[in-house]
Amino acid sequence: MTGDEIILAILSEQHVFLHYTDEQGLSGILHEGVIRPDYKGVVYLTQEPMTQAQAHTNIFIGATTHSGRASHLLVLRLDNGLPIRRLTDYEFSVDQNIKLHQHEVLYAGLNPF
Repeated sequence: MTGDEIILAILSEQHVFLHYTDEQGLSGILHEGVIRPDYKGVVYLTQEPMTQAQAHTNIFIGATTHSGRASHLLVLRLDNGLPIRRLTDYEFSVDQNIKLHQHEVLYAGLNPF
């Protein structure tokens, strides 16, 4: 998908979300078929298209521990039954594993923004 196609999907469907990660993270997610919660028990999602630098500032709050993140992206159409909470203007959260086979992966690859 191109950046424009991703934006169109987000605007036309309320259950399309982005998950920013790095190359290693994306590889692990695709290999295991699941996005696992972090150490706080949360999977973070957004509906905001961002460059890697913008995501580093807006989502990863510029933390050096997250340097290199957002180089890659998963675009997911999530099942309506998945409990999703809005955390901030930019972020949503899911407090459980997101099993890819239960949802639709629209794109997995380099961040096109």
